[in-house]
Amino acid sequence: MTEERSRSLLKWPLTPPDSSDPQTTKDVSSVVTAIHVISTERAALAHLEHIYQTDARAQHDLARAVEQIARSVRDGGKLVVCGVGKSGKVGRKIEATMNSLGVYSAFLHPTEALHGDLGLVRPNDTILLISFSGRSPELLLLLPHIPATVPIIALTSHIHPSACPLLALHGPSGMGILLPAPIHEDEDASFGVSAPTSSTTVALSLGDALAIATARKLHTTPGKGPAEVFRGFHPGGAIGAAAAGTPLTTPSSGVSTTFDSPVSSVSLSLPWEEIGSTSLIPPFNLQQPPAQRRISLDMLISLDQIPTASSPSSSSPGDVRLLDILLTAIQHPNAKSWVFLSPHEIIPPRQTRSLLSPGGNMDMRVSDVMTENPNTPFTIHRSRWLLVPDSTPLADLRHKVSASRNGPHPISVVAVVKDMNYPDSCIGVMEAEDLLDA
Repeated sequence: MTEERSRSLLKWPLTPPDSSDPQTTKDVSSVVTAIHVISTERAALAHLEHIYQTDARAQHDLARAVEQIARSVRDGGKLVVCGVGKSGKVGRKIEATMNSLGVYSAFLHPTEALHGDLGLVRPNDTILLISFSGRSPELLLLLPHIPATVPIIALTSHIHPSACPLLALHGPSGMGILLPAPIHEDEDASFGVSAPTSSTTVALSLGDALAIATARKLHTTPGKGPAEVFRGFHPGGAIGAAAAGTPLTTPSSGVSTTFDSPVSSVSLSLPWEEIGSTSLIPPFNLQQPPAQRRISLDMLISLDQIPTASSPSSSSPGDVRLLDILLTAIQHPNAKSWVFLSPHEIIPPRQTRSLLSPGGNMDMRVSDVMTENPNTPFTIHRSRWLLVPDSTPLADLRHKVSASRNGPHPISVVAVVKDMNYPDSCIGVMEAEDLLDA
């Protein structure tokens, strides 16, 4: 290969090849089909998300499932995952994810269970059955041989437990737990073939959600949370190298890349990580003298970005549940955990993050929270925001916030405006505590 030819290979095009290129296909039907599949599965996930945002029964049973699995593991038991066909393959992935997060799990093939593997199931275990139809013959044949005292979680397309055969045929009424995972459109209607596609996508997504939520419920000791447990169980590969801060050499290129701490060096934008951690404030412009430093736009959240929490069952702000607030924050990561309760009441990020504390009653109404804690305001009314012009020196603002700590009404929310005569000219808000922590 000549040197000129070698150089030309490095000049990869930044746009698709010209249509006159003989290697370019004229038939785009395959691409259209593939995009249709991706779009349909995305819609199926959006449908699943809507169910768990709005259906109180689904939310309640998801919380029950997490609590039941965590209880089994605490008691020395495990989660037994069971399914056949594509559901079985999804089950094996869920089992692997659970184990990597320190949630002791095992996969049980229903047919093999009837030939001796049923001994895997212990009295303090919990079983997760995965079946889109909810009536897979292999699982139905297995049910009579599972002790009635072993709780069953069924991940199926059914919306109501009474319609799910897997729950109707096992144990006392109400003992089983249903995790609805329906799809918005029949797969045969979507693609002309009933091969598991959208159904396995939503099942896998719900299984991942169950695994992460259970790990957070189970591992609450400081320094021994889900992230630390996962790193301890994953010493190999790129993840293991990243956790250890050691070079990872790729055999093909011989290039070593050193990974620093994956938590401290990268600001993650994932909703759960953002809510569960302290906000990261961008550094000030250190080239300016301290007395001249002003508020940076990067420190503010625009009011237009902040969502308003609502309850599916009521239009009154006081009836909004803590769960509704948390779900609203999760679905709007750009708001950095700020949530409006009403046009005149805002919930700062520190209050929103406090909802993640273990043992909290997520079904409590905001009105009940405010009644039980009258001296600790959960929401901050607009009349109590500190309005400051965008030209305010940071040193002066810090001093004002710090001085309010000893008063009856400490400043919680700082609103930066362009013109003090026009409060509606608000550029954005920030927590007062962030000024003191920076």
